[in-house]
Amino acid sequence: MTNTSLEDQLRQERNEIWSRYALAAKDNSLPPDQICHQWSEASDLLLRHAFSACFQDQKVALFALGKLGSSELNLSSDVDLLIVSQDDSVNALPGLRRFQKILSERTALGFVFRVDFDLRPGGKQGPLIPTLDQFKDYYGNYGETWERLAFVRLRALAGDGSLQQEVLTFAQRFSFRKHLDFTLLEDLKTLRSKIQGHYWGRSQNDIIDLKLGVGGIRDVELFTHALQVIHGGRDTSLQVRGTAEALLLLEMKELLPKEESQFLRNHYWNLRRLENYVQAQNDEQTHLLKTDDNHPDFVSAALTTLRFDMLRCDSIVKSLLGEAPKESSLEDDLKDAGLPDEDLQELWNEILGQEVLSRNKGRDELSRKAFLAAFFDTLKEQKGDLRRGLLLLKDFIRGTRAKASFFSLLLREKNLMQELGWLFGHSPYLSRILCNRPELLDSFVYRSQNTHSDDLGSLLEELAEKKLLSEVINGSEYLREKNLAQLTQNLTSTADAIVNTLLTALKKDFPSDLRILALGKWGGRELGFRSDLDFIFVLNHEPGENDFKLAKRFITRLTENHRGGNIYSIDMRLRPSGKAGPLIIHEEDLRSYLQSEAAAWERQAYLKARWVDTNSTGFHDFVQRGLSLEELFELERIRQQLISASSDLNLKYSEGGLVDLELASQTHLLHNKQVPASTATESFLMSMGSQGSLLARNYDRLRQIEQMLQLVASESLSELKLNHESFHALALALQTNPSQLLQEAQGLLSENITILKELDPRRQPH
Repeated sequence: MTNTSLEDQLRQERNEIWSRYALAAKDNSLPPDQICHQWSEASDLLLRHAFSACFQDQKVALFALGKLGSSELNLSSDVDLLIVSQDDSVNALPGLRRFQKILSERTALGFVFRVDFDLRPGGKQGPLIPTLDQFKDYYGNYGETWERLAFVRLRALAGDGSLQQEVLTFAQRFSFRKHLDFTLLEDLKTLRSKIQGHYWGRSQNDIIDLKLGVGGIRDVELFTHALQVIHGGRDTSLQVRGTAEALLLLEMKELLPKEESQFLRNHYWNLRRLENYVQAQNDEQTHLLKTDDNHPDFVSAALTTLRFDMLRCDSIVKSLLGEAPKESSLEDDLKDAGLPDEDLQELWNEILGQEVLSRNKGRDELSRKAFLAAFFDTLKEQKGDLRRGLLLLKDFIRGTRAKASFFSLLLREKNLMQELGWLFGHSPYLSRILCNRPELLDSFVYRSQNTHSDDLGSLLEELAEKKLLSEVINGSEYLREKNLAQLTQNLTSTADAIVNTLLTALKKDFPSDLRILALGKWGGRELGFRSDLDFIFVLNHEPGENDFKLAKRFITRLTENHRGGNIYSIDMRLRPSGKAGPLIIHEEDLRSYLQSEAAAWERQAYLKARWVDTNSTGFHDFVQRGLSLEELFELERIRQQLISASSDLNLKYSEGGLVDLELASQTHLLHNKQVPASTATESFLMSMGSQGSLLARNYDRLRQIEQMLQLVASESLSELKLNHESFHALALALQTNPSQLLQEAQGLLSENITILKELDPRRQPH
């Protein structure tokens, strides 16, 4: 077959197929999605025929972008194409010239396609056929946001299979990032503004621009692809090419309200129906619909609501892209901060001087200034510690390296800015986590974390992130809600999940029946901030080499440093014979030890024992031993040693404080040979009779104050010092004043002491 006959054959086939679908578009005999999809399939075949004739046995690959890439091609559109070669040894330019001639040259039979190769590395200035290395280098180092969106619709059409796969894999990583990147929203604001500024005049009273008008086809595509790129790195099921398909998936994932998704899908295909109709008239690449012309009934019916629908579409798109900030008002806001003293003004000026790191500095400086103005207002409105908040803001900006993506994220996510302002103004502990690990912000937005990796190194980083994220999320909620039960339950559940996940992963290399028995606050499901994990390793048989390797590896992995510190600190001193005891203990040996040898203080500790993998107890048989008179004297001696002699009020170690209540309730259970209903301290206290409920209430309040102190203090504290800055921050977080808070805490301790003198077996005359 000669070249001429191939060209004529392709033109004839194109004309026949096009005419069939053009007629269907003019009389509305086929739905627009069918016309677009079937015309795309036919176009694929025509392009493959031409490509095969021009690039036989060459290491090159052909790709479609734009509407052809998404199989939604309209009737008279350019086809956006990209050709990539394996390397410089491939001489594909003669084939490209022939390919372009076959497709684009007009004869008496017309043409096949208008083709556009501008979506290649470097655009019009780049090589016509980039190599794979050039492709990766350009998009890996210089690719812009609009190109990330364009590659959402990249699809392989023909050519070398392995080359196709390499290009698609790289493009997927380029478009879809693991972490949220809201910089693209600022880029899209600019892009959308330029489009509307350039083309606004094409839509007039009697003309509607279906593609580039406000609320038109391009707006729907920008909106949809932006949401795909934002969320698609974390949820790969969103990495689809079709616009309507993506909108449906966004609805199913609850990332887009159902009503908005349905409207946008209907609006999109209605616009595409009208677009195909106007292009079918003269096979022209036009998107302008003249409203005053005579039209078929289906067009006239669509026109009755079209302008309203485009306005509604514009409103939805704005909800994502927002309004660009105005620089003049920002400059005034930043200069007129109204700070009360020179030190704060100097700190504020230092923050203002931390310039954004960006290739698009003009745009991103605007975002940075808008964020600073909004964040400063947030700190003032929340009435937190302004100095502390600004110091932490400075550290946070340094931690993010002043990246534009963080400013864009926080500027857009108003709720996140409120939470972050609250954390910076009230909690150095949580703020330091985010300053050290700002990439946690995207997980913080969605209160979620990626699924666990099979690679152990990656898994350990994920578990460390999971623990930090749990503390930030639950700490933020605790600052607002002050719900102690929810806090301790959530922190404990996180620890359980992390430990079970790590142990399961390690058992793949060291098969073992090893189990973990949680003790202390962990065993009681009462973990708080900065808590260690108290536990021992238990087996139902004598341990072997694999078991010891597993236990040692588990300890190492849990306690070694990752980004942001270790996963957990641990305490294994409660194993039989303490530090000198075996690393792993046989379950029957442990039961025997508790029944016959364990000291009273050890039996107290094991009242809180529970299995981490099943969350069950089962180590309370020793309760029937009771307590001898000598053991009561010994427990009283220990109590006296623990009670703080300091004049400062210590929530944990003052008489009547947390430790005093915990040990008193444990002694009461052992003394009365009473098996607790659960491993929680509240359950222990409630077992102490009619006044036990009052002790439980007081304990809950003291622990609530103690956990809030962990959040607002720069270090781990349990003392309340009236003149200490942490005490003032604590009162502020608890929405009271320092003197009232001190009076309340003293009253709680005093009431506890009075009740314990009656109920604590250690303090009774013997």
